Amino acid sequence: MVIRPKPERWTRLAAAIGAAALFGLCATSAHAQSEILDELLEKLKEKGVLSGDEYQALKKAREDEMAQQRAERRRQAVKQAEDAEKEQKAQEAAAKTTKFDVNPGIKTMQLYGDVRLRFESRDGYSPSPAGLGVTGTNDVSRERWRYAARIGIRGDLTDDWFYGLRLDTGQNNRSAWVTFGGDTNLGTNGQGPSAKNEDGVGIGQVYMGWRTTPWLTLQAGKMPNPFYTTPMVWDPDIQPEGVAERLTYKLGDSLELFGSFAQMVYQDVNPDQTKGVDLGFHKKDAFQFGWQGGAIYKFSPEMNVKGAVTYYNYVGLGSSSTFTGDGPPPPTSTAAYFNAQNGINNLRILDIPLEFNFPLWGRTGRVFGDFAKNMDGGERARLAGHPGVDEDTAYQLGVAYGNLGLVYGTTAKKGTWEVRTYWQRIEQFALDPNLTDSDFFEGRTNLQGLYVAGAYSFTDAIIGTLRYGYAQRINHSLGTGGSNPDLPYVNPIDDYRLIQFDLTWKF
Repeated sequence: MVIRPKPERWTRLAAAIGAAALFGLCATSAHAQSEILDELLEKLKEKGVLSGDEYQALKKAREDEMAQQRAERRRQAVKQAEDAEKEQKAQEAAAKTTKFDVNPGIKTMQLYGDVRLRFESRDGYSPSPAGLGVTGTNDVSRERWRYAARIGIRGDLTDDWFYGLRLDTGQNNRSAWVTFGGDTNLGTNGQGPSAKNEDGVGIGQVYMGWRTTPWLTLQAGKMPNPFYTTPMVWDPDIQPEGVAERLTYKLGDSLELFGSFAQMVYQDVNPDQTKGVDLGFHKKDAFQFGWQGGAIYKFSPEMNVKGAVTYYNYVGLGSSSTFTGDGPPPPTSTAAYFNAQNGINNLRILDIPLEFNFPLWGRTGRVFGDFAKNMDGGERARLAGHPGVDEDTAYQLGVAYGNLGLVYGTTAKKGTWEVRTYWQRIEQFALDPNLTDSDFFEGRTNLQGLYVAGAYSFTDAIIGTLRYGYAQRINHSLGTGGSNPDLPYVNPIDDYRLIQFDLTWKF
């Protein structure tokens, strides 16, 4: 019930309230203010200014207000205590946290890479005569337990610039693998088991790029391969060095055109012996140029076809040892017969990779292939001592099914799998033997054979992969060009077998 003062008492009540306000402003504490107000109300009641009901109503209102103020003070005290405790815990956690300061010029940074374990068995048979470092047999086998690691960072810089840096194990440009116990040599240098003299780490990638427009991207350095390609032409482990340009242009929602161009430094030869001052490109430096145009057409989000036409040519020959030679052996030596034909002379390669992706039973199917022809293959054969030999084409044809990308370790989702197989034929003078895949088939030319692989993802980051391949020599009057160090004494290779089991941690 609310007590309303009578009209004739409004003046006296106003005076009382004003006096109470004055006392409240002058009070030095809540306790002192409470005592003064209680005394004031008692006096107003005694003098008849307030009736008994008015006195009780005002006293109750004051007590309710004081109770609310006490409750508010308690809430504030509890909140202050909780805030102080949170701040103390935050300070303690910050003291335990490692500090990492990123330069303002870096917008994003992603840590990525993989760690791989492998068992491998590799076998090659050669009919070559004795005298090449293999005594008593022409059948060479290697069984190895191996490991590899690649760890990098990549991301965006300011103003549409991006970057990448990756460290790889191994010293071979076509392999990051290191063999368990491969650097053990007890007899000469005292290196015992688990030695480290071959377990080196090198720069796998280091590059910068600039997205100049939505349709043009430039990049330079030791970079991921800028071309749409296959292992028939490019080993996936090779990271070209030079400058590249990438163009993309969409025509509606279904068609996308792309172009990739690269100017790659193949071999730097210094010093270059010239007469007088010669500023500019050295004549012995070797360069590889790539020109690619292609398209992707989407029939639906799950069905598309992709293809490209690529042309590779070379400028400069590099050092003289890179010139092709495979002529008949001289009477006193068999070495020339086994020349690996690693030269880059007379290589004008037209390459056409293709693939068709489609949904099938809830997963993705793929039919893929690659066709390449060296348009200067005849002259390359003549300079190798085989005039009139027509061995200048290569092709690959295969199918894949599952969650594509697992075989090459590009994706990893628990429970996903992929199977893949292809037939491949590379004639002796068709491709650059320094770029072909070092696993299938030993990085050699003049071989044809079958590749089969299957992969399964045990977790979101762990992939198991099994690969098998075999190959045979195409033309028995020619060698098998290539320089892969895995089976260095087997050339030419008549029969080749390889089996690999990988366990990969992808992150």
